[in-house]
Amino acid sequence: MIFQPCTSAACMFDKAVTTPIIFFEVFIFVMAIASLLILSKFTNKILLRFAIVTIGVFIFEFFTAPMWHNYHLGNWAYVYRDVSWVLTVGWATIILVPVVLIDRFLKSIPEWKKFLLYLLFVFLIALWAEKAVIALGIRSYAPETMEVIKNHMIPWFNIPWGALYYIPVFMTLVIGFYKFWTLIIDKKLIVPMKNISWGRDLIIVLLAVIFFEIMIEPMVVNAKLPAWSYFYRDVSILMSGIWIIIIWLAVGIVDKVFVHLKLIEKFAVYLLVASLITTPIEAWLIGSGYRIYGPSATDNFSGYKFLFTSVPVEVIFAVPFYLLLIIASSKYWIYILENNKKYGDKK
Repeated sequence: MIFQPCTSAACMFDKAVTTPIIFFEVFIFVMAIASLLILSKFTNKILLRFAIVTIGVFIFEFFTAPMWHNYHLGNWAYVYRDVSWVLTVGWATIILVPVVLIDRFLKSIPEWKKFLLYLLFVFLIALWAEKAVIALGIRSYAPETMEVIKNHMIPWFNIPWGALYYIPVFMTLVIGFYKFWTLIIDKKLIVPMKNISWGRDLIIVLLAVIFFEIMIEPMVVNAKLPAWSYFYRDVSILMSGIWIIIIWLAVGIVDKVFVHLKLIEKFAVYLLVASLITTPIEAWLIGSGYRIYGPSATDNFSGYKFLFTSVPVEVIFAVPFYLLLIIASSKYWIYILENNKKYGDKK
């Protein structure tokens, strides 16, 4: 491990690298370097852009680590448990290349159409990438994830049909995260939101939370809730509704009260306010038995608890990571729709 020496069972997996995997890793590095050199001809601050996408991918991989395993990449390739910086670099490259090229050569089309093109091209590449990591013996799935997959695989690709869902959700969150920060990098003109479209913003946050909650459902059980509240396995509208309302209100109130703050300053306040509210609620839900983390998740825990609570420290870090992705991707769409409404889509 690079940053985290680890002796727990979660770190005792097979890291021994094979010759085909070494070639695969070299291919990732060569493609990443070549892509950055080429993309630097079409946009500015390419290393910063790559870093932002990489952070978005890593946040997602950290949060969802218990759902799948990444083995045989070599001792030097891991950052946290079986989360590998090598695969993070690969995913970041897959995402950044289509996004930059579409932004460069299709400037005249509306933002939502560009976003659909991002997803289409990234998804097609990601299918082949997922096929490769499974075929090489790098990727496998946790028992809780396999229970959902039930060995239903896409013929020839030999990847779960569920990939048709979780890859687009993954890409939507990470691309939205990246596009939010490009509003700052590119110094886009953002109209101060004096009049909040509460209904529209609620729908955006609701979709982001629900899609993500369905995907990570194998990691945690929402227990002891009314039967009518469950709409997909143990995903409950009551539990998801808590996060939706908190994020929606935190973002809306900050936008209303701190209207003249810079975008990056407001984002820091969004994250602070939402984290301060959600973290103790999550602690109470865990302590009361409403949130039960599965074996693969608990195996990833270090055993350390947050001060004066029974909450694993990993959950304390996961909450702001979760909020980073959800808030950034949601705010990207809120800003885009708000500015189109005020100025019209001039493209």
